[in-house]
Amino acid sequence: MFVFLFKNMQHRNSFILPDILNGKCPKCRRGNIYLNKGVFPLGGSLKTVDHCPDCRQKINVSDNAPGINYALSVVVYFFGFVLYACIWGITYKDNSFITSFLFSTAIVVLLQPWLMRLSKTIYIYLFTKFG
Repeated sequence: MFVFLFKNMQHRNSFILPDILNGKCPKCRRGNIYLNKGVFPLGGSLKTVDHCPDCRQKINVSDNAPGINYALSVVVYFFGFVLYACIWGITYKDNSFITSFLFSTAIVVLLQPWLMRLSKTIYIYLFTKFG
């Protein structure tokens, strides 16, 4: 699965990570999977197209599917934790639990729209049935 994040079998010479970050179709990796290019307005930031405009791959996933909210929350928390670790560093000498908790919470709250969109894109890439 680790190799999957970097290369797609259909596109042997191109890396898959930039396409995930840009919200491209998991099959052709050219068409956009979101209706809005950016995350604003927030109400429409997670709305996906029914089918890819280029290859007609079915993209639309139910936002009410069992487990998607849990999966998105776990991925968002993980990305917030990684951001905290990269910026401030986590060591065995770090005793300021309150500071680290507040900073991690602020990162997650401020980056929430982008992290939710990224986690939904990863979810689509992992669970899309090609057809």
